[in-house]
Amino acid sequence: MIFGPVMTVIGWSLTLLSALMVLPCLFALERASIDIAAAFFVSAIVTLFFGGALVFASRGQATALNRRNTFMIAAVIWVIIPAFAALPFYLSGLVPSLLDAFFEALSGFTTNGASVMEGLDDMPRSIILWRALIQWFGGFALIIIVSMLASVISIPGGSPLSRALAKSTRRRLSRRVRDAVLSTLSVYAILTGLCIVLLWFSGLSAFNALCYGFSTLSTGGFLVSDNGFELFENRMTEIVLIIFMFAGAINFSLHWAFFNGNRKAYFENSEYRYLIYVFLALVIGLMVMLSQETHFEFLQTLRYSIFNAMSFLTTTGYVMSPLTESGDIYWPVGTLMLLFIALTIGGSTGSTSGGLKLMRVAILVKLVLVEVRNLSFPSAVVLLKYGKDKITKDHLLATWAFFTFYVFTILIVALGLSLSGIGLQGGLALASANLANAGSAIDFIMIGGGEHNGGIASYGGLPAFAKILLCFTMVIGRLEFFAILALFNPALWKR
Repeated sequence: MIFGPVMTVIGWSLTLLSALMVLPCLFALERASIDIAAAFFVSAIVTLFFGGALVFASRGQATALNRRNTFMIAAVIWVIIPAFAALPFYLSGLVPSLLDAFFEALSGFTTNGASVMEGLDDMPRSIILWRALIQWFGGFALIIIVSMLASVISIPGGSPLSRALAKSTRRRLSRRVRDAVLSTLSVYAILTGLCIVLLWFSGLSAFNALCYGFSTLSTGGFLVSDNGFELFENRMTEIVLIIFMFAGAINFSLHWAFFNGNRKAYFENSEYRYLIYVFLALVIGLMVMLSQETHFEFLQTLRYSIFNAMSFLTTTGYVMSPLTESGDIYWPVGTLMLLFIALTIGGSTGSTSGGLKLMRVAILVKLVLVEVRNLSFPSAVVLLKYGKDKITKDHLLATWAFFTFYVFTILIVALGLSLSGIGLQGGLALASANLANAGSAIDFIMIGGGEHNGGIASYGGLPAFAKILLCFTMVIGRLEFFAILALFNPALWKR
């Protein structure tokens, strides 16, 4: 059966998803929310049934992971899992539209953070918890999918999982793969638990600490309340969030190496250093612009700059809006441009962050510098290197192709959104943020509010066509573009 590996991976993913539904179900029962608990129970049973059926149907079949199977898994998992994750939203009646329920679940699973749900302050806590759990599960799924892709195509992965998969392509998924998945999950869980505990100690309630712990390490950005003011009531909470947003934007193979004894793993990695350099540059740029156009004190300017620079660069999307003395939100235009550049760059490869990724940006910058140098020394032979590795012509072509597709997709999505009555500024902002999987970073006040966007002031107010278009954008942004394009290549299916 050629789809055996696909059915196995999707089946076990659905089974794990059904297990996660038990936690909010029990939480709803504890709060005596019988209707909500019933919605989670029914959703868990349905999800477990389909997941178990896929696992049973593929039992005994060859489960070797070749290119075709890997690309298929990478593409379909981002559609099938959210479809089942949306069931509690819809069956509870809190999100009466199937499209809105799928949008919310997809946004969570892709760690995008854009939300169509309003009135979070009055929303059942079990639903709030489920949103956070979806993001946490999606962050882990992304790490696994990137490792799978790294085992069959030339993209940086370097994780123990990608090496295990590369050695298991001619036989059944081995114990080596299971051990690597569990090892990666253990690191992910340890960091999540540490984030939750520190957030709790910093002053957040236990429930808020739990939800924000799930959303922060996954760089997802779902809020627990309508305005998220609880995040900014304590400076220690802000510091903890900054630390773990940073941790979520680092290649998880480095976390794995550190926990397994290699204490120099981080500083030996070029992309880790680039992450620090870009962050510092953003902080300085934001501080200069805020100090010139506002009357904030130095420490207040530093606070706004550090938090927003980290949130946007890691594509988490928590927004600390600058408030004037009159209580109004004021964003200097220059700061908005810097922040959108930050979320377009994104974090490291092999992390839960979105965007172009620092590796690709570094390669493009190196290539530009070489071309500038060649203007003065046309005959010079320059060896391009990324860290200790040589950058080949294939790497350059792949990077340029990815960058071209990325920019082209932003323009196409922005054009499509304009057909829904959204202005050019709003369309470009929505397209850029959602392709970078930083949808929660979009505060419609930033882009002119409803006045400049056809009266639309939130994701919930978007027309159906715009929501469907943004769903496609989230999926494309969460994947390597070539994983999707490869599926339309007839040669792949002739192998």
